[in-house]
Amino acid sequence: MQESKTAPKISDEELILSLQQGKKLALNKLMHRYKEPLFRFVTHYTRDEDISYDIVQETFIRVYERAETFNPSYKFKTWLYQIALNLCRDYARKKKILSFFSIDGWFNDEEKISMENILVSEENIENLYEYRENLKNLDKEINKLPHKLKTALILFALEGNSQDECAKILEVTPKTIETRVYRARKILLQKLSEYL
Repeated sequence: MQESKTAPKISDEELILSLQQGKKLALNKLMHRYKEPLFRFVTHYTRDEDISYDIVQETFIRVYERAETFNPSYKFKTWLYQIALNLCRDYARKKKILSFFSIDGWFNDEEKISMENILVSEENIENLYEYRENLKNLDKEINKLPHKLKTALILFALEGNSQDECAKILEVTPKTIETRVYRARKILLQKLSEYL
């Protein structure tokens, strides 16, 4: 099932095979297809655009360097996202990150501006404050989730991947993804109820 608006003339797998044969233009085509969705995924994980940019670049460098290790029985997208996910994990370990999520990261600039425009009346100030506090609490609790639950939640709920796609990326069954997302949401609901 193609995710792009127009079906590519050459499949991902054909491009990676071309890359294995030394055709460097194949990497450019793969980067063109995947750099934006991969950047969104990594940014959801790291909550830092600069770091995400570096991780995406490193991901494509590894695709180039390790093209010969690609197993054609897998989808290229699955392999690509596994490389990026491993780099995200490495980043977290090396930097001993305490929080992957900043409250500003949940919104793009347009959404932030529209949020500020809500401040038209005094009663909205209280509502906005409560809303921001709830987001901060959610932010804090997502950060505390076990890695497996957090990753499944990001891929499924924030990135909008299907359970099957998440399962392939994380090398688990779709049922495992369903269970992890359910457990993550249950934990979050329980923790957030403590703030109310």
